[in-house]
Amino acid sequence: MAKTIKDERLRWVLPIVEQEVRLVEVAKVFPYGKRALERWVAAYKQHGEEGLEPRSTARKTQENETPIRVKKHIISLRKQTKKCALKFHWQIKKEGG
Repeated sequence: MAKTIKDERLRWVLPIVEQEVRLVEVAKVFPYGKRALERWVAAYKQHGEEGLEPRSTARKTQENETPIRVKKHIISLRKQTKKCALKFHWQIKKEGG
């Protein structure tokens, strides 16, 4: 049994790449979808073994994240006014901003 995900994928892809068996034949016994197998074979052909490493599908950035310049500005204002975050929030809300 394969110890890593990459080893497992390599076990399915190598016979196809080395033309020992056809992709259609492997897809019949493949526990995942045919399209996944096609993607793995393409990744192996393009990038070699490193192409079979699992990649994260998580977002790299937050969609609604406050820009750094705004954060720095708020921190400098808090230092000037010597107010806590909650009081500063109330002040901004009162001013309409």
